[in-house]
Amino acid sequence: MKRFLSVAVSLSLLLTMTGCAGKEGAKSGDSAQSKVSDTDKYNVDDMTFEDVTIRVATKMGGGAEDANSAYYESMVKKFNEMDNGITVEMTNITTEQDYIDKLSTDFAAGDAPNVFYDFGGSRDLDYVAAGAILDLEPYLEADPQWRDRFLDYWEPGTYSSYGYDGIYAVPWSCYQVVLYYNKEILEANKLEVPTTFDELMDACETLKSNGIAPFQVGEKSDFRFGHLHTVLSLKKYGPDVAEQLAKREMAYDSKEQIEIYSMIKEMVDKGYLGDNLLNMDMDQEDAKFKAGEAAFHYDGSWFAGTAADSDIFKEGKMGVARFPAITQEYANVDMGGAADAFFISTLGATDEEIAASVVFLKYLTSEEYVDGLLEANANTMAIKSNYEVDNYLLNDINTILSETEACKSDLQNYDTASHMITTVRAALQGLAMGNSPEEVGKQIVDTIAEYE
Repeated sequence: MKRFLSVAVSLSLLLTMTGCAGKEGAKSGDSAQSKVSDTDKYNVDDMTFEDVTIRVATKMGGGAEDANSAYYESMVKKFNEMDNGITVEMTNITTEQDYIDKLSTDFAAGDAPNVFYDFGGSRDLDYVAAGAILDLEPYLEADPQWRDRFLDYWEPGTYSSYGYDGIYAVPWSCYQVVLYYNKEILEANKLEVPTTFDELMDACETLKSNGIAPFQVGEKSDFRFGHLHTVLSLKKYGPDVAEQLAKREMAYDSKEQIEIYSMIKEMVDKGYLGDNLLNMDMDQEDAKFKAGEAAFHYDGSWFAGTAADSDIFKEGKMGVARFPAITQEYANVDMGGAADAFFISTLGATDEEIAASVVFLKYLTSEEYVDGLLEANANTMAIKSNYEVDNYLLNDINTILSETEACKSDLQNYDTASHMITTVRAALQGLAMGNSPEEVGKQIVDTIAEYE
């Protein structure tokens, strides 16, 4: 017997014991949906609420997200002062792995938050499969103006490829992983902005030889190698690599994947990615680049917002380019799309709590909220806004986005096994510990076998 029990099985057992994913309100006739006709039950704007408390879980803070977190807290406070009968209790965890672990534990225990932030795909598939996530499509259809506020980035909340129709989340921000660079450092070393990966490696060698750090990567935040693995795979093999890996048509210990691990390993061994990789986190990495201590920084478009606080940004010394091409055919294929999303859990929730959760979700995605967020921290959003951003990096990023032919998020988000993103990232960290590319591939496929 395998020693692992999936969250889906745990949830299924829990739902069987409780009888349903949601439950009626404590008093008969008290639920919000019972106060309106069946035909209007999705029009939550017409409902009234009395002393309804909903719990909302988010992962904000750290680096570019500090401003997001502060703004979110201020706007939740404003929502709670509206006297609309709904009170939001916030839970925020700043570190990604701690957040994933707590969310998984809460669902397995039947104590899930009413609204939660996550990245969609396979990470939330177990919850959808267990019937513990609200299908938002009827609510979006009941309010066309709300639906029209979103760009066509529904992928984090759609699971039709897994056999589940509907829309289980609304997209939040959108992004693309790009290459930021220090103009002054490149000019001083007579280097052009690299457009191919070979050019990037040549630039790294020149910089290293001249005593300058090409990158300073904070792999203590393990998504850093995870993102590098995804963008290199997409640039090398194109967008179909996501499905090929998910269906095991391309194995994680295949020669194709070994080649990707080898590219990262070479960068580690030659010192291109910096020193003390496992002792430096994302915040420290960001700070070093903003202080002019590295020539390059690969990151999402979200970094452009916090970069605006740095002297090199203010002095016009920071630039941004598309991540360099590996296979020319896939030069405009990138890691990106909808970065994250908000879901509503029905697990143990009353009808009134579910309706109140939709009301809060509409507030989070309102024009007022999004415009204020962009003012607090400029970013690329999956929600339409007329706010004019004064950030030259974001203007350049928007040009890059307009020419992008295809995007995929973390490759493991397309996998049916929800453990994959953690499994792959843990194995990739081994490259900074001296493990070989072959050992990385073996670790991943061995872990996959343990879950099967």
